[in-house]
Amino acid sequence: MQTITIAAPHSPMNFAQARQRAVAKANETLTKPVIVAWKDDTSGQFAPEIPGGTSDRWHDYGENNDGKLELQVGDAFHFIFTEAADFDEPDMNLATLEDNGTQFLCLNGACTEADQQRLGYFPGGGLGG
Repeated sequence: MQTITIAAPHSPMNFAQARQRAVAKANETLTKPVIVAWKDDTSGQFAPEIPGGTSDRWHDYGENNDGKLELQVGDAFHFIFTEAADFDEPDMNLATLEDNGTQFLCLNGACTEADQQRLGYFPGGGLGG
């Protein structure tokens, strides 16, 4: 995992400002950067917070879950990014159906004709008005 340190400005920086700088820098290296773990030394907060873990567990998580880039902003803020460009896009071809008060999901191509009628589909295709 590559590590880059970004100098902090002379004035005090908060977490939101540090994250903004880290994301801007990550965009120079990764196509679609996503933060998978972070730590704020000024507040002692970090994520993910894993029960029973040590204070460095956030770093282990980020490193072991496809962390590609660690950005340290000043001495107080740490962010681990991964590349989301390689992630599979979710199949959004889903419909929510309700049957006697119970909701369930149906792949549009797998819905029965009765399911499609409940959703408002008509035989010519698309949604009816």
